[in-house]
Parts: sequence; structure tokens; C-alpha cells
Amino acid sequence: MVEILGTASMDLNAWRNAVLTDWRVVEVAPASLRSDRSLMLGVVAQNGSLLDLAAESLRDDRQVALAALRNTHEAWAFVGETLKNDGSFIVEATGLNSAVLPFAEAHFRAERSLMWETVKKNWKMLEHCSDALKEDWELVLMATRQMYKALQYAGDKLLYDRNFFLDAVQIFWRTLEYVPTELTMDRELFWKGVRSHHDAVELAAPELREDSDFMLEATKLNDDVLQHLPEGGRVRNDINFWVGVARELPATTGWRLALERYGPPTLKNNKLFMQAAVERDWKALASASEELKADPDLVAEAVRQCWEAAEIATVVSADTMAMAVDQDWRAMLRFLKDPYHEADLLRLIRINPDTIQAEELYDYKPAVLASVKVDGDCFLRFASTTLQADKEVVQAAVDQTWTALQYASEQLRGNRQLVVGSFLQNGLALQFATEALRSDQRIVLDAMSRDTAAFQFAAPCLHEDTRFWEALTRRFPHAAWKRWLKHGMRHPIPKGHN
Repeated sequence: MVEILGTASMDLNAWRNAVLTDWRVVEVAPASLRSDRSLMLGVVAQNGSLLDLAAESLRDDRQVALAALRNTHEAWAFVGETLKNDGSFIVEATGLNSAVLPFAEAHFRAERSLMWETVKKNWKMLEHCSDALKEDWELVLMATRQMYKALQYAGDKLLYDRNFFLDAVQIFWRTLEYVPTELTMDRELFWKGVRSHHDAVELAAPELREDSDFMLEATKLNDDVLQHLPEGGRVRNDINFWVGVARELPATTGWRLALERYGPPTLKNNKLFMQAAVERDWKALASASEELKADPDLVAEAVRQCWEAAEIATVVSADTMAMAVDQDWRAMLRFLKDPYHEADLLRLIRINPDTIQAEELYDYKPAVLASVKVDGDCFLRFASTTLQADKEVVQAAVDQTWTALQYASEQLRGNRQLVVGSFLQNGLALQFATEALRSDQRIVLDAMSRDTAAFQFAAPCLHEDTRFWEALTRRFPHAAWKRWLKHGMRHPIPKGHN
């Protein structure tokens, strides 16, 4: 009890100021002050239990009562009966202080609309709902959306209802923590949980977690599930499970998870698994054992997808190498690393003449000869200077296309027979002949007989040779060559002449 000296001479204003200074003074203040709304509103806000000292009218004052309850739930004992029987007041009071609800009359805690509003503000209020409302599907799910732990207050019938949990797990996977033992073997239920988070699988029954089919489907939904496979467990050592992982997960994901993170080390030695892995991604061949890197079936499948697999393989069959070279000439570099038969080499060149770009073949006559027969201009340029001076090689290249003459040695570009032979395809081949042959009247006239545009490649010395002019006018009476003379020497080859 607060004691104040000299209170006999205090007027109401003095008492008011005293209360404002120290709320405990209200205990000895005149009764008339206890009806002062603004004063008592400040007092109960500091000590809700002092609502007991407020005038009866103020106990039924909504704002005064709420201020007291916000401070302490114990103030409920002093709230007026009118407010205690007002459902909206209970909802509002509970929102301010959740400890109030247990003191409300039981019939209020069984009223769905009232409890809906209460629980919507605070999921913990589900604990104080009537037993019937704790079985209310929608009410419990509404509380669960706020916090999955609300299920600790759900009714038993609801917690044994599979369909209820199928809805609950879609809200949050940790609702599975409240699944009864009878439902821990439910595949669909835990697949839904795993889709949200891999840890959900830990809540399933141990027997389910050792079921390969269940775990494979769970892995497809969330591959982090694999980290929950027990060491030495049946699933972890089930080859068929890992084959499924390789085949059914994304192409570049499944086999890596199996070989590099979670599978047993023996997987790289298992052909059944490696076949599944390589079928999905040729790069898996790199993780195979050395023995399987030489397996013809695995290597062929990998190379079918990408020629680079040939570089990974330790042994590549002739047919598989042909498949690789057909995709990219660079596969020839892998072929050349091992001893080979010339017949196999020439076969690869015929399949892809671009293989002549391999530096090791620049001076290998059979290879260059085979290539230039396919595209003389393109491949004679890759030949060594020795082979560019080889009459047989150059002749084969020029026979394929006259433009190959430009890559021949100077000696062969001065070979009359070779140069004149190239005119059979196009007289413009004169441009690649040596100066000596371009100074030869017969050679130039022969070239012009195939294409008068060849005149532009005649050596300058012929322009001062009277005999050349006489032969030119006799040979070409229509004077088509004159336009080339008019426009000067060494003009670009006109369209349609190359």
C-alpha cells in the first residue's frame, strides 16, 4: 500500500498529479478519481491488474479494458461482463495478448467464425479452440500456413487423415514431422515433401528409404535426396538404382551424381551402368575405368555423340574412328597416335579429306595424294614443299581442279605439259604459270583459245613482239582480246571466268 503524507489537505487536482507521477498512488486516491477515464487509461496501461480499482463503468469501457489486457492477461478477471460476452472484443483482446483466450468462455472457443479471426491473427490460438474446431480442415490449414508447428494442436482424426496431409505438405514440407507412423510408408506423401526439400525423405519410414523405386522417384524430384542414402545401405549398392539415376535424371546430371558424389566407387567398372551413363552423355566415358574406355560398345556410343570421345578412349576400332573422322578431321590426330595400317589411313582420308590438315600428314605422300584427288586446290596447299614439287601429287591435284596449280612448286608451274594440260579445264590457269611460260606465244594463245580473258596474264614482253600480234589477230579475228588490252594488264578475273 502506498502511503502519502499530508493527503488530508490535497484537492482532486493534487491527487491527479500524484497519480500521474506514480500510478501506485491510485490505490489510496479518492474513489472519484477511479471514474476518471483518461487517468485510469494511463494507470491500467502501466499495470493492468489495477483495472480492479477502476469504476464499474470503466471495466466495460472497451479501450480501458484492452489497455489493461495488453499489459497482463490477469486483467481479464476485472473486465466487465458485457465485454466478456462480446466475441469481437475477445478477438481483439486475444490479438493484443494471446494469453487472454484460455479465460474466455468455452462456447466462444467453439464458435468457428470467432476462432477463425483469432487464429488468423495468431496460429498459437489453435491450442485453445474447442476439440471440434481442432478437427476443422480449413481452420487447421489456415493456422499451418502461418507456422507448420500449428499441427501440434490439430485433432487426432485430422492427423490420421492422409488427404489432409497431402494438402498440408504442399504448404510446407516440415508438416511431415507430425505424420503418424501409419503414414510414414506413404510414397506419394513423401514425394510431395521431397519436391519442396530433400530433408523430407528423412521423415519417411526407414523401410521406405531403403526402397530403390521410391528413392529413384524421389531423386528425380530432387536429386539432393541422394545425400540421405545411408552408407552401406541396400539402395546405395543397388546397381539398377544407379542405372535409373543415369537414365532418368537430366543427361549431364545423373551420371555425375552417381560417379562423382554419391555412388559406390565400383560403378566406373560396371558396364551396365557406364552404358547407361554414356548413352545420356558421351563425357561420362572419361569417368569409366581404363578397361571400359577400351570397350568397343561404349566407345562407339560416345563417339556417335561427339568425335572428341575418341580422344578419351584408350582403344578405338576402325569403324568407330571412321565415324569420328566423318564428324571432324581433328579426330585424325587421335588416329595418328597409335600404330596404323596405310589402308585404314587412306580410308579415313577418303571419308574426310580435311584430315590432310593434320601436320603429321603434310609430307606423307599417300595421304596427300588421296586428299588432292578429292579437292586439289584445298589440300595441295597443306602439302609439304617436297610434295608440292612432286609431279604425281601435283598432277593429281591439277586434274581435280586447275586452281591447284597455284600451290605447285615453281619448277612444276614451269612444266609445259602440266600447265597446258590445266588449260583443258580453264585457260585462266595461265596466271599460275611461271614467267617463262607466260612469255611463250604458243602457251598464251593456247590458254586464250580456252578463255580470251587469259590475255591479261601474258608476260609484258609479248606486247612488244610483232609475231605475237600477227598470230593473235589471225587466231582471234573477232578481236575479243582487244578489250583486255584496252583495260590494261593484270586486272582481276571477271565474273564467270573463275
